[in-house]
Amino acid sequence: MSEQNTNALFVDYIKENLTGDAQQNALNFVQYLISIGMTAGGSTNDGKFIYKGKTVCYTYFGNSKHTPGYPEPYTIWTTDDDYSKEVESVLIDDHMKEIAWANADYCCNCDGKYCNNDKRRTIFGREFDNVCVSSMAFTDPDSETVECAKKLMEMRKHQIDII
Repeated sequence: MSEQNTNALFVDYIKENLTGDAQQNALNFVQYLISIGMTAGGSTNDGKFIYKGKTVCYTYFGNSKHTPGYPEPYTIWTTDDDYSKEVESVLIDDHMKEIAWANADYCCNCDGKYCNNDKRRTIFGREFDNVCVSSMAFTDPDSETVECAKKLMEMRKHQIDII
């Protein structure tokens, strides 16, 4: 399946399965990632976005009848990358740092099924203990939190570009 078709499937799935602000915020996020060259991968409700062959973030878009136990209506997880400092070309203000810190992805005691348990992370200068495999998880993010998540994806894109 072509990248364009996979991207369109993600957008269509969101339109069919989310409503209201959740739908608008999810579409805003996905369409932004597509506009900066990222491609949807995986299944339409439990997938990821990829840039130059590297995963940028993981996503889950509503409808738990397909994936029971996942957070509703949708979640964006960052990857296990370096968020310890800012990237020069992506401006992260203090308010965005507060949003990132508030969404640190603490381990849910999966006994190592998804993460290494008790991992220490630095997110923009603040230390966090017991963080899961992703540094941050944004569940049902409002528009302001989506803007922060978009900046974090820009950071990841920049990190991939310089590798």
